[in-house]
Amino acid sequence: MKATAMMTTSLLMMMSGVHAEGVTTAAQDNTLTVRFGQPTIRQVLHYRKMYEKKPFPDAEIYYYDNGTYKIISQGEDHYGVYVMQGHFDDQTFTVRFISLPSSDWGNKTAFHQLTFVKGDPQNVFIQNAIVDTGEAIAQQNGTYTQEKNSVRNPVSTRWQN
Repeated sequence: MKATAMMTTSLLMMMSGVHAEGVTTAAQDNTLTVRFGQPTIRQVLHYRKMYEKKPFPDAEIYYYDNGTYKIISQGEDHYGVYVMQGHFDDQTFTVRFISLPSSDWGNKTAFHQLTFVKGDPQNVFIQNAIVDTGEAIAQQNGTYTQEKNSVRNPVSTRWQN
């Protein structure tokens, strides 16, 4: 039984390495390259209650099937990774985001959890955030729309509104 478990674990580790090959690579110059997956969904958020240090009422999130995202707004432009509880087409779903270190968050990471609820007449979201500064960020909320993401590589995508 123990030998079977070890063999299964080894096989899964080998398969995971094959599946992930080329998606994330590290170079000798202390850089990390992460490639975007296939585009999935684009959300446009409109905040009703905002974080006072980032009072930007609108934002766009571009999601990719490998768990990467880009968010842009009047004052934000950064990348990160996410995990989802549920699916984009569910009545209610939650997405947990960890931003990669960026100037948006003092060159540190930030954690955001957004719960989305499809409604009539509007879709709503509730957002909780934690930053590495120890500062408490009050809960934020607003409305959102969702559509197919057609941007394959969001690096050059900038805020336009």
